[in-house]
Amino acid sequence: MAEKDLYDEFESISNQLGSLSGQIDALKEQLSKDLEEKEELKMENHNLRKQLEKLGYEDKSFNESELPTSRLNLEKLYHKGFHVCQQFYGSHRKENEECVFCLGVIYGNHSKPNKK
Repeated sequence: MAEKDLYDEFESISNQLGSLSGQIDALKEQLSKDLEEKEELKMENHNLRKQLEKLGYEDKSFNESELPTSRLNLEKLYHKGFHVCQQFYGSHRKENEECVFCLGVIYGNHSKPNKK
């Protein structure tokens, strides 16, 4: 009887390993798709920047009291609890802690406006 129990346990572990292997394969496939999409978006972003340069867009200095629309959008995302810095972009800020990198991206050399 002990041999049958041992065989059943071995069979159970083999099935679990097979299941885990399938899950790992699915995660690898999803990661691959996500990385591919990320690279496509980076290329598209680069091409859009080139188009903006051709149209004469310049990154103009901004008034301390007024942020450009793009930085206002980043500020909104930041206040919703997401990182906007390059290091942690898109990840949730734990307990809404302040991130020096994010603040640098949003406000640059300008001071952070007072909270309302």
